[in-house]
Amino acid sequence: MRTRLLSLPLGFVLLAFPLVGKAATPAAPISARVGLTGIHPWLQVGERVSAEVLVDGKAVTQFTYQAVSPGMKRQASASFTSPTHARQLELRGTLFDPQGKPQTFRRTWALRDVASYSAPLYDLGLPWIKRIQVFSQHADAGVRVSPEPAATAAAGLAALRKLEQRLKLKLPAPVFELARYRIEINDSSFLAASDIRTVTELLLKDWGYSEKGEHPLSRILSPTARARYDRSIAVFVEVGDGLGALAWDPAGVVADEPGLSYGDKRGALPGTPNTGVWFWLHQDTLSEWNLLLDRAQQPRSAEDALTNAVQRFAMGDIVTPAHDNELVIDSANPNALLQFHFDRDKKPVPRLWLRSYDYHYSLY
Repeated sequence: MRTRLLSLPLGFVLLAFPLVGKAATPAAPISARVGLTGIHPWLQVGERVSAEVLVDGKAVTQFTYQAVSPGMKRQASASFTSPTHARQLELRGTLFDPQGKPQTFRRTWALRDVASYSAPLYDLGLPWIKRIQVFSQHADAGVRVSPEPAATAAAGLAALRKLEQRLKLKLPAPVFELARYRIEINDSSFLAASDIRTVTELLLKDWGYSEKGEHPLSRILSPTARARYDRSIAVFVEVGDGLGALAWDPAGVVADEPGLSYGDKRGALPGTPNTGVWFWLHQDTLSEWNLLLDRAQQPRSAEDALTNAVQRFAMGDIVTPAHDNELVIDSANPNALLQFHFDRDKKPVPRLWLRSYDYHYSLY
């Protein structure tokens, strides 16, 4: 099930093969790396907030933010080193309405760090496929990975080489792991190498679309979308609230292509030549997509893109708070994202919420 952007509260955002075991056992620590937690406000336009964050009673950051446009920006209003053994986090400050009327707030949450489960996803000392295997072993998150290369690996590699020749492109190196290993995430999965094809071919052969009839694909897709889908390669299919896919466009970012969030003044930027750009698409908005961009608005790496499928579809239950006064954090995530908004039933009540693994905000 996807988390939809429209469902967010108005506020602000500080097969049959041997499987690797799924016991919910914390992963071994990875090499030390400092992670940051960012606070991303989502206020009503015209509101302003000044706030301070304390971890176990010690101030770690403070910030002032005024909303001049709706939505949440990719740039955090404040960041602090992610705590690894802390017990609680306090947020206190003042919210000013558009007329300047102030109202103070203060709230404390008990902390729960999920780094013991997510850490393998960020362990750059391991090959990509090993990271996913270790994660599946230690997190009961519905990820199933074949423990050894498949008997069909040679045929799968040959199929990918044939695809490269047919489309006159060079696939990103991590894609070839999909010829060696089968990876499923609950009802969704990375495609077997023999099934990897262009997005257009996926739509026509697997998703039930047609070039003919009352609603041909040529009428459903804009010319820009059709051109991108004709040249892009789909590697992962989401099965949930409709169908979605993760795909790679070898042509990369198109001129003047927009970025990801409200309030971003500049759009996507081209990356290193010949690396292309990864993106998510979904049936609901077939002529639109979400690019996978880094914080400089440039295309993210192939390993990052493939890992994003696991982040989106395997971490949801792990990061769900056990109660209203629990704040889940992830000190293993290099750039964890806390949405900071106000619940507004009677008076504004501050809320912090880890959004790093939600459908849209995992892109941030």
